[in-house]
Amino acid sequence: MTPIEIQTKLREFIVQQFPAAASKEIGPHDSLIKHGIIDSLGVLEIVTFVEQQFAIVLSDDEMVSEHFESIASLAEFIQSKRVPEVSCNS
Repeated sequence: MTPIEIQTKLREFIVQQFPAAASKEIGPHDSLIKHGIIDSLGVLEIVTFVEQQFAIVLSDDEMVSEHFESIASLAEFIQSKRVPEVSCNS
């Protein structure tokens, strides 16, 4: 899955779950926290979605504001956590 595909899935979820996002045109680099789109409970909702959707586990140490600043920063973080797909040609 490419970073753009990850961003698309995140954006769809955020717009669906958070009314403030639905009423604003948020770009990939717009601050989700500063624009009042998510709060601490919103971060937990996103964590649950990310863990289920992308099959990754986030530790408490990784739940920092830098990762949840924007859709782009969250997608980049998810991409870094995903295990690269390995093809077996044996």
